[in-house]
Amino acid sequence: MSMTAEIQAEYSLNAGQTWWPVATFEIGTARRFALALQGAGLKERGLPEDVFESFQDRYAARLAAYPQEIFGATWFSSAELSKLMDARLWLSAEDLERVPLHAYDGYTETDTVAAWSAFAQVHETNGHPVRFVVWFEW
Repeated sequence: MSMTAEIQAEYSLNAGQTWWPVATFEIGTARRFALALQGAGLKERGLPEDVFESFQDRYAARLAAYPQEIFGATWFSSAELSKLMDARLWLSAEDLERVPLHAYDGYTETDTVAAWSAFAQVHETNGHPVRFVVWFEW
């Protein structure tokens, strides 16, 4: 069974008082992304209380329709993206034993995380904080 990740970037025009969706992202390896979030201490924080209404509504509808398939809701700030740059976090214990150290980057999405960071930096340079809101689905 494949896993997907629903990833929304939100930004604030008023120093974090109100958040607005600015982009939706995909990631090629949701399972490895979940491993990285767990290793970085960012997994399953729940949705932020002030998450944008349409994202909350979509999450609630999916959770109501498929309660056994929706999991791992979390969020993290753009400053926390750096925690996801450690390639080892993206690999399972079995992977760490079989994959040579020089090949770790081939199994990760750290280039995607770096792109998210650049995206966030553009908004934050203009004084608009960015955060990422995520949930997983089977």
